[in-house]
Amino acid sequence: MSRLKFLYIAPFVAIAAMAAQAQTVGEYSLDQGFVTFKAPPDWPAIMQKTEGNPQFVAFQVKDPADTDSGEATRVTVETKLLDDSGNFQAQVNGGLERIKQSPGYEARADGVDPSVLRYFALNGKARYEYRETWYLNGHLIVHVRCARPMLAATTAAWTAEYEKGCAQIMQSLKPH
Repeated sequence: MSRLKFLYIAPFVAIAAMAAQAQTVGEYSLDQGFVTFKAPPDWPAIMQKTEGNPQFVAFQVKDPADTDSGEATRVTVETKLLDDSGNFQAQVNGGLERIKQSPGYEARADGVDPSVLRYFALNGKARYEYRETWYLNGHLIVHVRCARPMLAATTAAWTAEYEKGCAQIMQSLKPH
C-alpha cells in the first residue's frame, strides 16, 4: 500500500476502532448473547464464567470507605438454564428462603420497588445491604445481587452512584 493511501485510510480505521470499542465498554453478555446487560463502565469485572451452566459476571464497585476495612462492594449477574421454565418460581422461593435464614436478616421495605428484594444481613461481622431480583428470560433464570457493606465513611454521593448503577443493571436485564 502506498504511503499516501495509508495516510488517507488510517484516520478512518482509527475512528472505526474507537467506535467499536465505545459500543462495548460496559456491555456484557451471557449464554451466547441471549442475555445482555449494561454496567457502569468504571465497575471492573473481577470474575467471569461465560461457558457452561450456570454463567456469571461479578463486579467490584470501589468505595473509598472500603480501603483497609476488609470489606468490598460486589455486584453479580448470574444465569442458569432451567430444564423447565415452570421451575422458575420454585428457584426464586428457594433463594428467598436461604436469604431469610442469613444471620442478621432484616427486610427493608421503605420506598422500594416490590420486584426487588432489599434487606440487611451480616457478612461475617459486617452489616451489608443487599438488593436482589430474579427474571425469567426464556428458559434462563437471571439473578442480580448488589451487596455493599454499611460503612460509616461511605458518602451519600457514592451511595447514589452505586444505587444508580445497580438500577441500570437490573433495568437493562428486565425482559421487555
